[in-house]
Amino acid sequence: MQITKSQDKKLMILAVVIIAVALLAAAVVWQERLKSEAAYKDVQIVVNMDDIATLANSQNISIEEMSDLLKERGVSVVLFKERSIADLERMGKLDVQVGKNILSTAYAEQLPAELSLKDTEVYVAVLDKAWEEQVWTNIEQKVKACQYYQGEVSVIAIPGMIASSAAELSTMTNEIGEIGLGWENADIEQMADLGFGIMPQVRTWDNASDQSLRFVTDEIKNMPSLYAILFNDKEIIGYKDTKSVRTVADLLRDENGESIAPIASIEFNDQAGLNTLGILLNKNVVRLHTISNSEMSKFETATGLDEAMDRWMLAARERNMRALLVRFFNIDSPAVSFDKNMNYLETLQTALSDSGFTLGGTTYTKPQAVGTSQIAVLIVGVGVAAGFMLMLLLLRFRKLAVLGFVLALVCWGGVYWLNPILARKLMALASVIIFPIVASLVMLKPQGFSLAVSIGRVVIMSLISFIGAVFMVGLISDTSFMLKLDSFVGVKIAHIIPIMAVPFALYIWNTEDPIQAARDILGKAVTYKWAILAGVLAICGYIYISRTGNTTAELSTAESTMRTALNDWLGVRPRSKEFLIGYPFLLLLLYLGASKQNWVLTLPAVIGQVSLVNTYAHIHTPLLISLQRGFNGLALGLVLGIVLVIAVKFFFIWWRKYQHE
Repeated sequence: MQITKSQDKKLMILAVVIIAVALLAAAVVWQERLKSEAAYKDVQIVVNMDDIATLANSQNISIEEMSDLLKERGVSVVLFKERSIADLERMGKLDVQVGKNILSTAYAEQLPAELSLKDTEVYVAVLDKAWEEQVWTNIEQKVKACQYYQGEVSVIAIPGMIASSAAELSTMTNEIGEIGLGWENADIEQMADLGFGIMPQVRTWDNASDQSLRFVTDEIKNMPSLYAILFNDKEIIGYKDTKSVRTVADLLRDENGESIAPIASIEFNDQAGLNTLGILLNKNVVRLHTISNSEMSKFETATGLDEAMDRWMLAARERNMRALLVRFFNIDSPAVSFDKNMNYLETLQTALSDSGFTLGGTTYTKPQAVGTSQIAVLIVGVGVAAGFMLMLLLLRFRKLAVLGFVLALVCWGGVYWLNPILARKLMALASVIIFPIVASLVMLKPQGFSLAVSIGRVVIMSLISFIGAVFMVGLISDTSFMLKLDSFVGVKIAHIIPIMAVPFALYIWNTEDPIQAARDILGKAVTYKWAILAGVLAICGYIYISRTGNTTAELSTAESTMRTALNDWLGVRPRSKEFLIGYPFLLLLLYLGASKQNWVLTLPAVIGQVSLVNTYAHIHTPLLISLQRGFNGLALGLVLGIVLVIAVKFFFIWWRKYQHE
């Protein structure tokens, strides 16, 4: 659309100047973030103590000898899972019986004489005296109204109920079996003395009191070489509400008010209260990735080791995982798989080192703070408001453009004063919606262009859209976002609005008579062709939205193979929505012309622009990775787009020839 009024041109120039200034402000944040990410290269390989003992026993070597083998292969942190009643029962150190069933056991004659049996109680018999004090002190803190009977075989009575079914009985005993009993402190001290960092995994319990929370956190505070604290369950210990999280945060601070150790955040395993706890502890959080024992069984193939390596490297390089909890192949047959697992660790160590990561540390240093300049952030927000004014001008809302700019500034400043993080997230959302629309309105024209010019316009259009990504990074590059304690909001909205708004603006609103254009479209009869097209678009839209965000549908074997190949060839895999859909169809649309007869091409064409800017919503992904991903997507998409244009051109030639025959 041609702007003829001088006032509109002046407003557009003003908007462009403000955007340019805001880009300079965003560059300050980009520089901070790049510097922070370049320094954030320490990775710790973590191994479970139970696996260490299993591997050592399989080779009949000492823990010290096993530790040397692990340290040579980059392992620096040992995980200690808190023992539960069920764990110690499996180890033969405890026995759990319901009611008078305890009288049928082999140790019945060794029970305390004063033990008064009730059908409504569950009895925990301590068969290993070395655990007796620890078992009692933990149960006493975590279970109300329990009773302790000392004897040759001491017994702890836990209130229960008369189960009316086998399912109720199983549920009751399972809940009691999950009660945590602390850790093997002698093993912890041994591994700390051998030079490993210690990561305790703590279990939650019902109705945690301040006293019981203090009991458990004091035990953790007394651990040597504490690397990080990991929570075992769906919520952190003591979780009820924000107030309860504050209580836990206070207990996990030292006398100077600093957190005693980082909190470990398990990827793909959200735990209630953890993000709030991390923020309260000054964002002292380490992101942890693991491959579970059940998942490891999927890698029991000839290419399994390579697949596992791809998974680890993607986690470390592209998602800032800095603690890698390694499980082993065939740990149930440790003697047979020992050499394979040692090679597994060596391969991981080499891959990480070759990628520039530093291994072997036993302490965690969180990333440097980013986005600390409030002035720069505020200017970036003004740049987004200027983009809003520019969009309104392009949509011919001349009278509303200045008012919209002023209102955007007022909202930006007001919300920022009340809640800076919320304001930054909302303005980042506006940014990734506005600039793909602006790019489309500026670059898409009814007339077609030559292939060379079309390629140039694809690049320019992508650069205009990219302004939205630059502003997003400038707004939400905070440590809380990088550690996923907070996240970008409105991902699906950001994907939907531009795809709906651009066709409406191009083919209805920006026509000479928008109302008549809308009537013409609504007045057309629904033919089979349009019904089928609508159905196809609806299915594609559902797939597009369902595959948008940080979690996606399960990949097919073919798609997984393609992703792996692209990652191997290009270093960083481009987004499928960009190189397979967005850029090829955008190039075709520019070549044919964004006219009403080609309107359907606008939908996939805009998808690439939306995906381009929303790539940077993954703040936990390093900027250099996102930049490389975007470049690869554009380059590969243009190549496929050229092929598509040539194919369509030859199809038209064939079709015209076919019609003449």
